[in-house]
Amino acid sequence: MDIVGIDWSWNFHTCYSIEQDKVFKIKDGIAGYEKLLKRVSKDAVFVIEESFNRLGDFLLSRGKEVYLLPPKRSKEARGYHSNGVKTDSTDARCIALTYKEHPEYCIKATHDELGMLFRELLRHYRYYTDMASRLKNKLQNELHNYFPEYARVMGNSWTDCDGRIFLLTICPDVTELRKISDKEINRHFKANHLRYTSSLKRKVKELREKAIDWGMSKYTRDMIANVATQLLEAKREKKKITKEMEKELRKSKYNIILTLPGVGVATGVALVTAFLTHEFKNYRDFQKYCGTMPIVSQSGNFRMCRMRKNCDKKLRGILHMMAINAKKCGAWMKGYYDKKTNKEGKKPSLALRALANILVKIAFAMLRNLKAYDEELFLSSRGNKSPRLNYTTRNSIPGTKKMTKEKLSLPVSVAQTNCHLGTVSGSLSP
Repeated sequence: MDIVGIDWSWNFHTCYSIEQDKVFKIKDGIAGYEKLLKRVSKDAVFVIEESFNRLGDFLLSRGKEVYLLPPKRSKEARGYHSNGVKTDSTDARCIALTYKEHPEYCIKATHDELGMLFRELLRHYRYYTDMASRLKNKLQNELHNYFPEYARVMGNSWTDCDGRIFLLTICPDVTELRKISDKEINRHFKANHLRYTSSLKRKVKELREKAIDWGMSKYTRDMIANVATQLLEAKREKKKITKEMEKELRKSKYNIILTLPGVGVATGVALVTAFLTHEFKNYRDFQKYCGTMPIVSQSGNFRMCRMRKNCDKKLRGILHMMAINAKKCGAWMKGYYDKKTNKEGKKPSLALRALANILVKIAFAMLRNLKAYDEELFLSSRGNKSPRLNYTTRNSIPGTKKMTKEKLSLPVSVAQTNCHLGTVSGSLSP
């Protein structure tokens, strides 16, 4: 079997074939990809650094075996294969040799139409989320210098309100605010399908009375108005993408992921995307990819756990927020978090990551077996008693019923305890 390591770039890709022991380059495009398939054997395995691009998608669509290598692994491989020397040819060679010697470091990529759709939706969602965050920071910095009273009067979370942001597009400083009447402001709001609420009117009145003119120039006013306009547009696109993600997720068979406590639309799509675009042998590989499973270093009496860096860092950040929401939803989740922080003395971040690690394990079992989350079944499989009624979680799928007191009091059968949530198995990968 030939192993082909690929160091991809914008305009061309450097390839190394172990069978031929040769390095060659191909152009980015269909002609270059076809040339690659002609240069290597039909049963060749392709190894690329962890990044989805056109080359990987093309190979998967042709039924080729593609493996993804985390960038840090290829960096480590340069240390013992090329003495740290970094060139395109040495990188391609190191990628191929890493798979040959340590195939467990690589994750097999899979071709799934739904997974690719979710991947694109998630990419756009992250793009507009990052854009909105940068624009918020820019707007807050400019107002702090030239219109500080605005943020104080409007409140700390004023950037979450479209009406308060839109007001800056009409009157970005106090001089403009004093010139324009409430009727004119209301007319602008109606033209943009926004409500000029009584609460916002009171805040505008307070600004007119207390705000100071700090001598904002025409160029600064234009910039603040433009940034506010771009922020509103980014937020609208983010909402649009979120609705599209929810629509596609709910009509798919993987909508059961929304029954897991703490999982929203963005988190659910991220978990389903990772599950569909990779082939995981067991839940431990899934936990490693998500970054929730720690790395344990032990020698004699010395033992240290550290956060995993060879993972999808964006997904790891999303799962951190999932754990924050989840600990508010169920008794065992809140109890587990309190046990880690109060009894064991762990930092809140470590406790949240440990909770996320359990939830990722449950999510893998749910997606693999296509079964909704059942808290009673999960706790019985762990040998725990039923949770208190006021802490039981609710199903997120429309049409499902809440847990009743009678349902919670029913004994769990042996057949139920052997279901997917309690019997996830798999060997630990090196």
